[in-house]
Amino acid sequence: MYSVILVDDEPIVREGMEYIINWSEEGFEVIGSAENGLSGLKMIEEKNPDLVITDVKMPGLDGLKMIEKAKQLDNGAKYIVLSGYSDFKYAQNAVSLGTFHYLLKPIDENELLEVLDRVKKQIDRESKEKREQKTFQDYLTNQQIFSFIFHRNTSQTLAMLEDYKSFQLLEVKNENKQYTEQDCLLFQEQLDASKIFAYNYGESLFLLICDGSAQNNSALIRGEFIKRNLQAAVSSEIYQISELPVLYKEILQLNSRRYFYPDNWIITPDAIRTEESDLSDRNLLFHLKMAIKDNQKQAIEEVIDQFVQYFRSAHQEADRVKREWSVLFLDCVAFLEESMNKPVKEIEKDKILSIIWKEKSILQTAKFLKYIFYDFGRFFYETNEKQDIVEEIKRYTAKNYHLNLSLKELAQQFNYSQSYLGKKFKAETSLSYHTYLDNKRLEKAKKLLQDETMYVYEIAKLVGYSNYDYFHKKFKKTFRMSPKEYQKNWKSEEME
Repeated sequence: MYSVILVDDEPIVREGMEYIINWSEEGFEVIGSAENGLSGLKMIEEKNPDLVITDVKMPGLDGLKMIEKAKQLDNGAKYIVLSGYSDFKYAQNAVSLGTFHYLLKPIDENELLEVLDRVKKQIDRESKEKREQKTFQDYLTNQQIFSFIFHRNTSQTLAMLEDYKSFQLLEVKNENKQYTEQDCLLFQEQLDASKIFAYNYGESLFLLICDGSAQNNSALIRGEFIKRNLQAAVSSEIYQISELPVLYKEILQLNSRRYFYPDNWIITPDAIRTEESDLSDRNLLFHLKMAIKDNQKQAIEEVIDQFVQYFRSAHQEADRVKREWSVLFLDCVAFLEESMNKPVKEIEKDKILSIIWKEKSILQTAKFLKYIFYDFGRFFYETNEKQDIVEEIKRYTAKNYHLNLSLKELAQQFNYSQSYLGKKFKAETSLSYHTYLDNKRLEKAKKLLQDETMYVYEIAKLVGYSNYDYFHKKFKKTFRMSPKEYQKNWKSEEME
């Protein structure tokens, strides 16, 4: 909606102008009217309208003189001049002042509507040009400022930063997200600062916060950014323009530490704990090998966690730590191969090394290697222990067949992988564990069916079948008769 001021010394003309057309329907709003050029000029200065419609002949200050003085305000208003005098001189003077149009009284409604439509289009066109010019100018300004921050390229634009006392750099990241001008404006509105310069660089949005409230911004960043799954790196605060490149260097250092602190969505110099470790990597490696050899799952976990603490306290780059994880893994592989006298396939080693290098978090790497070393421990156990795991499973099943048994539960019970147990059990018994368990339960059911005091559905539950229909189907398929038929046949045979 565009604002309009009406200026005319005749009250009937001013009132008539307000009702001659439906202003809101045409996209305008009359925000005031004045009875002469002096009061009109004051109103223009106070209300800054988009359009002024004024009479020429008025006492004190006429319309053209008012326009001439109003032009000095440089507020961009458009002017339509009205006159009851068909005098070329007035029209000529009005044109020389840059008025938008000259209309004769009495006003023709259709002619006024046509002029208003042209006014709207002109204002829209100029507004768009101003926005584009401002956007381009802001882009150039931001580019020059951040060129200094990233590459130390100096520019006269930096002089504008002398008005600010403190500076802080914020980097915002979101995977597969390209930040738009609207995103930049949103962040600028939310953060507490005198001025914020924004710039897209690579996959990140950088915000230079000038004279910001570090405490207020810290709380806002943690609340809003975590809610939106945004990663942010926030530098410390500096007070010299010449030190701006130091902030970018600090952001890079913070990001290099993100591998060690994956749970920190917002990473700041204070958020990175200074950890000390009196452990040595050689000492830890020895304990890890012993834990693997003894197949001690908890001990393996504790040693890997100590490696995480050791790497964090060493303040090394992420790639250097990944290299050390790789050496650690290969050292344990060599220990396993030497002890077991059995080589590990090169393709398997390469696959694990590839995962170590791809992980973006030290905690994910540690979790992955724990499972690898659990397997190493089981290899030692299977080779050195005399007990037969299949016989152990059979004994365990004989005692617990009535429970909800599965390979997954057995894997947890005996500290083996589910896949390994399934393959080993079938290799030695020619049966899947599920089939073996069904056979045990059904054999036990046959014995219980010989007890006439028990109902069939009770027997089904006692041997581990919560679903009677499933029990009935399994029994009939295995023994070619239903449970009740078996019970009846057994009773007949007993009587004979």
